[in-house]
Amino acid sequence: MSHISVREALSLIQSIRPPIADIEEVPIEHCLGRTLAEPIHARSDAPPFHRAAMDGYAVRSHETPGTFMVQGQINAGDIFTSSVSWGRAIRIMTGAPVPPELDTVIEQEAVVRHGNEIEIKHPISLFRNISQRGSEIASGHLVLSPGQRLGSPEIGLVALAGYESVSVYRKPRVLLITTGNELQNPGEKLKPAHIYNVNRYLFQALLREAGASVEKTPHARDSLPSVEQAFADLSSYDLVISTGGVSVGDKDQVIEYLTKHTHILFRWIDMHPGKAIAAAQKGGVPILSLSGNPGAAFTAWFLIVLPYLVSLYGARLSVRHIEGRLLHPFNKTTRETRYLRARLIANNGEIFFDARLPQGSDIITPYRQADVFAVIPQGSPKLPENTMLNGLMIPGLGLEGIHWVPDE
Repeated sequence: MSHISVREALSLIQSIRPPIADIEEVPIEHCLGRTLAEPIHARSDAPPFHRAAMDGYAVRSHETPGTFMVQGQINAGDIFTSSVSWGRAIRIMTGAPVPPELDTVIEQEAVVRHGNEIEIKHPISLFRNISQRGSEIASGHLVLSPGQRLGSPEIGLVALAGYESVSVYRKPRVLLITTGNELQNPGEKLKPAHIYNVNRYLFQALLREAGASVEKTPHARDSLPSVEQAFADLSSYDLVISTGGVSVGDKDQVIEYLTKHTHILFRWIDMHPGKAIAAAQKGGVPILSLSGNPGAAFTAWFLIVLPYLVSLYGARLSVRHIEGRLLHPFNKTTRETRYLRARLIANNGEIFFDARLPQGSDIITPYRQADVFAVIPQGSPKLPENTMLNGLMIPGLGLEGIHWVPDE
């Protein structure tokens, strides 16, 4: 099969099954990483009253400057029930409601106090140091839309809107399969010619950070019976991800299994690293089989797996592009579209891509330093420095900076 583009690959995968429709009500303290299935409207104004923004004295702005008798004090959570006479001030603490007759708060450091009187020497503007009612969110305002992933700021907004629990989509159930005779679990003493099974723990963490449920992570040896056993029962899963065994080696048994037992949508993608990706379906269950090289599989996560996982919620991952110049020459020709791991550097108002990070398909350490994929189009010759390229911002590994928005 020929190499298809990343966009074409995503379109084919997303045609396998509709988004998850199952919805459950979950307390907000358990909603981190979940995806919202209902609109969130503010149930009251926030703040719900004119609130002092700092410790000070509440007065009438048009009476300033002047000398004021301190009539009383209001603490956060209290209400001042008496009327405030003309020429009077109220000592007020941060977060306390401002009496309706008063319209400004002067910070305590800006007054001169003489016993039970304060002196304000300069005019004070209207609503100074007051958080006005509804200034953050007005009652009935749409706070969050369905398809929004709930990170810590979003959960704070849900609480601000007055919700104790919300409707979220069921977590996708993902089966994660790793393959390879050479792999051992961390903590074991490595045998000769063996390496640790990085992909099991890397992808388990990535999937859970993205809101998926990963209960089983079977490992298959490089034999068809072992692979068939790992893929034996897929019916209860929304997605199957495997790593390794999809290239052209004698021991690449995953592609052998897919050829015999599934309908293959594609086998190669126009991207480097990570071009060896197979997508298939069996009984309506999508299967994404990635390279066994952790660095290549990591690239596939950002470009293919994560966007598809988001689509299972009926949402999409907004792609953030940035243009920049190569900081140094890139002295290789490019057959498939190349995704260089690079740092962003700003210099004299221009953006540069520093692609001197290691680019091997078998390593993951550069992802801790990379900000962007600098994209070199397929068929490109060697590139000199200052070549202008398109870049794809790499989402933070904990999904910081990712914007999940409703599908259009």
